[in-house]
Amino acid sequence: MKRIRLAGFFALLAQAAGATVETASFLNVGVGARGLGMGGAYTALADDSDAIYWNPAGLGGVAKNEFHVSDSELAQNTREGFLSYAHTASIGTFAAGVTYLNEGSINGRDAQGHPTSDFSAADAAVAGAFARKTDLVDLGGSIKFIQSHIGSAQATTFGADLGAKRQLGQVVIGAAVRNLGPGMKFDSETDSLPLRLALGAAYKFSGGHALTAELTNAPRVGGTDVGFGGEYQALKGIFLRAGYTTQSAIAGGTGFDAARGLTLGVGYHPARWTLDYAAVPMGELGSTHRFTLGARW
Repeated sequence: MKRIRLAGFFALLAQAAGATVETASFLNVGVGARGLGMGGAYTALADDSDAIYWNPAGLGGVAKNEFHVSDSELAQNTREGFLSYAHTASIGTFAAGVTYLNEGSINGRDAQGHPTSDFSAADAAVAGAFARKTDLVDLGGSIKFIQSHIGSAQATTFGADLGAKRQLGQVVIGAAVRNLGPGMKFDSETDSLPLRLALGAAYKFSGGHALTAELTNAPRVGGTDVGFGGEYQALKGIFLRAGYTTQSAIAGGTGFDAARGLTLGVGYHPARWTLDYAAVPMGELGSTHRFTLGARW
């Protein structure tokens, strides 16, 4: 049952349609409680070290050195960890990020459905990025090494992300291409990386409030997701967030999980550190909980 639910979880993330098959779907799970609390509509607004995932051009907006560590409790005891570090320099911002997803122990079955020995599955990606602000547009890019293993089988590949941002008064426009790469080969079969094209916009209000909206297209498998959200600074350094994403629109569930694509979040941002939480319902798979702790200096 665990294996079936996990397969459904990642199939929904991949949005597979037609003959094309995507691999390394963990690259679409999303990272950082702030962006996820706003429905994942974070391509335009990202301005912290987590921008290495959402839009590397957003790293150009990092004012101080910054470190984030995130922990996510996903479906069926699957956990995702993410570390990001951004270092400011006179020529631009350098950054590094590490994503690790562990699906734990999975019950094995043979071709007839009989129990066999358990096996494990895990995925990881290590990225390095650079971003630079210019008078016209902020630009950024990252290169990442990707590894997946299921039982004794293992595959590796490389990928790249590209991004751009432009601020026009209180409006910010952002675009990103995520997961460019040659695909990943298990045994004799090569599957495509989950290429995504994201276009977003954000409106920044005075007082630290913001509204965001985003379109994310999967050109290899078809389909476009929509996300929108916002954050409201209720008190100095305390933010309330909410959003909606069609990527999480999974049927079933009760209570908050029945809200499907609705996301909720809260954050505390004093001068030198940050703490964020987001709840993302996944229908019959239950709620997922995301935590991010950050520091800046």
